[in-house]
Amino acid sequence: MKKFIGVGLFCLMAVLGLTACGADGQSEGDAQAENYPNKSIQIVVPWDAGGDTDAINRLIAQELENILDTDVVVKNVAGGSGVVGAQQVLNAKNDGYTLLSIHDSVAMSQLTGQSDFGYFDFEPISLMTSTYDAVATHPDSPWDSMKEVVEDAKENPGKISYAASIGSTSQLEPALIETAADIDFNIVGYDGTAKRMKAVVGNDVDLGGVSVIAGKDYLENDQMKLLGYTGEERSEVLPDVPTLKEQGIDAVSATNRGLVAPKDTPDAIIQKLSDALGEVANSETFQTKMDEMGTKVNYKPTKEYVEFLEKNEKDMKDSLEKSNLLEE
Repeated sequence: MKKFIGVGLFCLMAVLGLTACGADGQSEGDAQAENYPNKSIQIVVPWDAGGDTDAINRLIAQELENILDTDVVVKNVAGGSGVVGAQQVLNAKNDGYTLLSIHDSVAMSQLTGQSDFGYFDFEPISLMTSTYDAVATHPDSPWDSMKEVVEDAKENPGKISYAASIGSTSQLEPALIETAADIDFNIVGYDGTAKRMKAVVGNDVDLGGVSVIAGKDYLENDQMKLLGYTGEERSEVLPDVPTLKEQGIDAVSATNRGLVAPKDTPDAIIQKLSDALGEVANSETFQTKMDEMGTKVNYKPTKEYVEFLEKNEKDMKDSLEKSNLLEE
């Protein structure tokens, strides 16, 4: 009888011990959040300095410094179409002091076999912006619209070259057009926006996606012409450039930029960061800067961002499957 009482008492103590451990673990996370941040935060941008992702995150960092009352430093770690910098954060300490700027390329790289990790190998924090592109070509090219490009591509399959960073959203863009218009491009790989644009301006490649603001600047300098816009509606910055849909191509493509943390970062810290990023998104200064960049502020807190990423990944997988780009 004593033996059973002893075993029962031991089990009860074990259960209580586990409960206490759970409570202590939760308390530890809450305590971390209460003292967070007490040192500088680093945002890793997995692309070269000077691109849209870099510019947007430097503005986010400036706003966060005021909100969180700490230094927020942007670190550029380029390479592998965003994979190298992402891997660095994948293995970072999950204390909220190392964050990663991401966009759709994380899922794109995984689905096309460029990397072995995806959105949910990190802790999503918040979506911040969505940016649509214009399809650009050299001023001397024979086309004045995407409709003309499609007609040419149907007659000459695989002849028209399209600059893209392999494993990034810039590769998804031509893939969506190919699927919608039932044509084939010759997709040529360039690592990063700057190199892609240099190739278009230099007439080394026929087509390439360019941000609205960069497109406007190139247009004013007669360095390229814009054939179509990848948004649902025309851009206010480039109102004379018709959407792909207007030209009979049922395709919409955006670069959706947000922030994530290493896996298992405490929920309380994620919540604190998400709330702070919500303040950034509501900042008049930030909104004005995004308007100037032709970028839409599209803030979503953590739960909504997770749902957004789940749908984004599914839609991307379907599109890549149709274009035969999905890794088997």
